[in-house]
Amino acid sequence: MSGSKYAPTEYKAKDYKHLRGLVGITDEQIEVHLKLYGGYVDRTNALFARVAGLSNEGKTGDSSFQELKRRAGWEWNGMRLHEYYFDGLTAKAGELRADNPFAKAVAAQFGSVEAWKADLVGVAKMPGVGWALTYLDPNNGQVWNHWVEDHQDGHPAGGRLLLALDVWEHAFAVYRKPLPPERAAYIEDFFANVDWDVIAERLG
Repeated sequence: MSGSKYAPTEYKAKDYKHLRGLVGITDEQIEVHLKLYGGYVDRTNALFARVAGLSNEGKTGDSSFQELKRRAGWEWNGMRLHEYYFDGLTAKAGELRADNPFAKAVAAQFGSVEAWKADLVGVAKMPGVGWALTYLDPNNGQVWNHWVEDHQDGHPAGGRLLLALDVWEHAFAVYRKPLPPERAAYIEDFFANVDWDVIAERLG
């Protein structure tokens, strides 16, 4: 449309006040983690606004525009991966039942739920900072566990994200005292707080 300009849509931080009283993962830890998530939302909005301004001014060849575009994957994925993570948690978690569609999917792919979990835990314990993720390939139904470095490096194109496990140290830095925090203990408590109904809904 003649005269129209690029106007990005604003993102709003989700309300996760219900994530209190989790097994093992303290309220203090959740509060720290949610503040970090809110920062990603704010910076994503600021980045899109700056990009839009440069684009509308015809400055897409400027180095500042290019660097912002390179930064966008970090901020946007930092926001969205945390939403997958928090959306998949609940203080009222139950066991992963055999009749849950997600349990059926991973058992069919890995041979058992236990084998899927062991595979994901292996990914989550790898050296580095990032995310251990369970994906579905919507084209052939394959389910697999995947490592994403930082927030933006290594996402499988077209994969449907089912479960997100944040293994950055910020996810468990004030998790238990005395310090240092233990990644292995945090990973086990993560599974005790997963909302398996939400994960199953992501199968589509």
